Amino acid sequence: MSEPTSTEPPRQIVLVGLSGVGKSTVGAVLAERLGWPLIDTDELIEAQEGQTAAQLIVDRGEAEFRSIEERVVIDAAREHDRAVIATGGGAFMSPKSRRALGERGLICYLDATTAEVARRIRAAPDASERPLLGDELEGRLQELDDERRPFYAHADLWVPVLGVEPEAVAQRILVSFAAGADAFAGGEQRLSRLAASAPAAAPSAIVDTGTDRYPIWVGAGELDRLADRLRQVGLNGRVFVITDTHVIDELGPKLVAALDRGGFAGASYVVPPGEESKQLRVAEEIYAWLGNEHAERGDTLLALGGGVVGDLAGHVAATYLRGMPLVQVPTTVLAMNDAAIGGKVAVNLEAGKNLVGSFHQPRAVIADIEVLRTLPRRAYTEGFAEVLKHALIMDPLLLADLERSVGQLATTQPDEELLTRVITRSARLKALVVSSDPREQGLRAMLNYGHTIGHAIEAATGYGEYLHGEAVAIGMMGAARLGHRLGVHDDEIVARQADLLRAYELPLTAPGLSIDDVMQAMRLDKKVQEGRLRFVFLEAFGRPILRDDVPEDAVREVLKKLLAG
Repeated sequence: MSEPTSTEPPRQIVLVGLSGVGKSTVGAVLAERLGWPLIDTDELIEAQEGQTAAQLIVDRGEAEFRSIEERVVIDAAREHDRAVIATGGGAFMSPKSRRALGERGLICYLDATTAEVARRIRAAPDASERPLLGDELEGRLQELDDERRPFYAHADLWVPVLGVEPEAVAQRILVSFAAGADAFAGGEQRLSRLAASAPAAAPSAIVDTGTDRYPIWVGAGELDRLADRLRQVGLNGRVFVITDTHVIDELGPKLVAALDRGGFAGASYVVPPGEESKQLRVAEEIYAWLGNEHAERGDTLLALGGGVVGDLAGHVAATYLRGMPLVQVPTTVLAMNDAAIGGKVAVNLEAGKNLVGSFHQPRAVIADIEVLRTLPRRAYTEGFAEVLKHALIMDPLLLADLERSVGQLATTQPDEELLTRVITRSARLKALVVSSDPREQGLRAMLNYGHTIGHAIEAATGYGEYLHGEAVAIGMMGAARLGHRLGVHDDEIVARQADLLRAYELPLTAPGLSIDDVMQAMRLDKKVQEGRLRFVFLEAFGRPILRDDVPEDAVREVLKKLLAG
C-alpha cells in the first residue's frame, strides 16, 4: 500500500500509552463503533513468533524483542487500512514505529495515574505476563512513565482515562477523529517530528476537557518567556494584568520588561492582598476599569498572583464581554498546584466561600519556579497542603517522595530542580482529574479532600486568620480523624498524614473556634447536596471515596477535638 499524502485525513486510530492503561479495551469499543478490525500489535507478535511478548523478552532479551516489535508495528501500520491499532507500552519509543504509525493514524495517548494503572494491571487476568514491570509495580510504572512520557507527547491527541468509562474515552477520540485533517495537522513536518530520535518539546502538563485545551508550563525563567508563551497559544492583543500590591512590588518590573520585549501593550489593576479582595465589589471596580480602558474580546486578562488573584481575575474574565481570554501566571505554590488549574473561578459572599462563580478555563498556565523565592515563609509552606493533598488521594509514590524530601523542600532555600519536579507532577495530577471531569460531576469531587471543614474554618474566621492551605491542612486532619472514627481506615493514615503536615509546617488544629459556627459554615458550603454534608475520605493512600451519610454527632465529636487544639 502506498504512503498517503500529508494532506489526507487519518484512516487509522492508533492507541499508545503505558501497559495496562486500557488500550485494548478502548480499542475494542472503537473498532465496534467504526466497524473496523482491532489490530493488537502484541497479538500479532505472538502469532508470528509463536511466543507472547513476555516469553520473548525472557527468552531472547528485550533488545531482540524491540527489534521484532518495531518490524511488526511498521508492517501493521502500512498494511492495514481503516483499522484501530493498539500498541504495546514501549512500541512508541521507536522513531521508525512512530513515523509509520503517524502516516495514516491519528495517534492517541491514553493517560492515567500510575496508581490507577497498577490497580488495573493487578485486576487483569494476564497480570503475571508483564515481565518488565517486576514486583515493585507502582515504582516500575513510575520509572516507565518518566522515561516514556516525553515520547508519548508526540501523539496527536492526549486522552485522560482516569475514572472515565471506555465508552466515554472512545467517544472523545471519535470526536477528534471526525474532525479529519484538522486533527491530523502538520503534514510532513509532523512526520519528521514523529521520526526524530529526541523526545518532543512539550509543556509540563496539558488540560484537555474535550472543549478546551491548554498547556501548563512549569520551570525556572518562565516569566522571561511570557511573550513567547502568549503567542504560542495565539494571543496577540493587549494584556490587562490583575495582581496585588505585594506581587506588583516584587514582580511588576520583570513582568513589564517581558511584555515590552515581546511588543505587548497593556495596563495593570492592583488590589489589596488577601481574601477581602475576592468580592463582587472588587470585581465591579475591575469591570469599570476595563470599560474605561476600552478592553476588547481579543485582549487578554492575565492573573499574576496567588489563588485570590487567580479566582478574582478568572471571574472577571468569565463575565466581562461574556468572556475574555484568561492566562494564569501563579506566584505561589498553592496556585501553581491547584487554584490556577481547572477553570473554577469565583468570588466570595458573606455567607460562604466561592458562592458566585463559573467554569472558565484559561488559555495557558505559566508557572515560574523562580518567583517562589519572593514569598514570605508562611505563604510558601501553605501551598504544600495542596501538593500533599494530591499525593494523599492519587499518588502514593509522590507521597513517599515528599516524606523523603522534606529537608530539601520545606526550607528557606529549596532545591529548585526538585521543586520543579514535584510541582510538575502535582500539577499533572490536577490536570488529569480536571480533564477527566471538567465540571466536577464525579471524580473531580475527590479534590475536595479536607475542603469541607477547611472552607468552613475560613468562613468562620472571616477569611482572615488562616491561609487557604492552612485551613485545608486542618480540614484534612479533620477528615482523617472522621474517617478513622467511621471505620473507613486505620489510625496509620491519621498518624502518617499528621507527621507529614507537621513536617511541612502546616497546622493540624484550629483552637478556639466555635463548633456551631463551623457547622453552620459547612451547611452553607456549595458542596452540600440536599442538606447533606459531603466528605472525602481515604480508604488507603491513593484510594479516596466520597460519603454523604456521615452522622452529625460524629462530625461534632471530631470538631470538638480539632477546635480544642
